[in-house]
Amino acid sequence: MTSTNPDGIDKVLTDTLRALSAQQSGGADGADVPQPEGHGEAADGMVRATAAPPGRLTALEVDPGLRRLDLTTLTEHILTAVNDAMADLQQATTSTTEQVDLSDLGRQLTEIQRDAARQFTTFLDGLADAQDRLGRRGG
Repeated sequence: MTSTNPDGIDKVLTDTLRALSAQQSGGADGADVPQPEGHGEAADGMVRATAAPPGRLTALEVDPGLRRLDLTTLTEHILTAVNDAMADLQQATTSTTEQVDLSDLGRQLTEIQRDAARQFTTFLDGLADAQDRLGRRGG
């Protein structure tokens, strides 16, 4: 009986698992994964705010031209920009957490690779066995 290794499928799955592992490694130290940010503005862009996880204000820019506004109006603009930045951050964080669980995906791909290789080898061995039997009958 002739045994055949499904090299093509195995190579694709191995390469995919390697890429997945590299992605997980890069994500572990945060080097390759940009942190989500939220941005907001008010007063026609004259007040800008930036927020980052876990809900911290990382930047606040107020155009000096707004100094002539009364304090209540200025604080309303600041509050609007900050709240918009926080809402934008929440949306960015939600979309990030809804991404695929890479460790679970890796486990599933490993299982698929193992099962596919075993099933494909069994299938090809069966074909080779049938071919051997047909060859013995005809010869």
